Amino acid sequence: MSRIDDTTDEVRSLEVGAVSQLFEETTFPMTTEEILAEFADVEISYPSQSDTLETILETSGHETYETQDELELAILNGVRRDAVGRPRYSDRGDSPHDTDEQMRMQQSF
Repeated sequence: MSRIDDTTDEVRSLEVGAVSQLFEETTFPMTTEEILAEFADVEISYPSQSDTLETILETSGHETYETQDELELAILNGVRRDAVGRPRYSDRGDSPHDTDEQMRMQQSF
């Protein structure tokens, strides 16, 4: 979900899963400086907090992003740990660490 400023039609806040929407009309390559000149005030929100795009990109170490995918990956790598859900959680069934030895031997990976 994103919030849009009705007076300018610009996205000002969006959930971490919707980051790709922000850069749909952006031409790449772009430098970090160019991205922040246009999007620095955008808030990326996740379950309990949010951060500005500027704060998130501080950790990326990139100066130039050749593609939208490269920029999105830098953003996803730069968000806080709680932005992507519960640590070590999987909806793919039991973890081998959570089962007994006999069950572990029957599992196929």
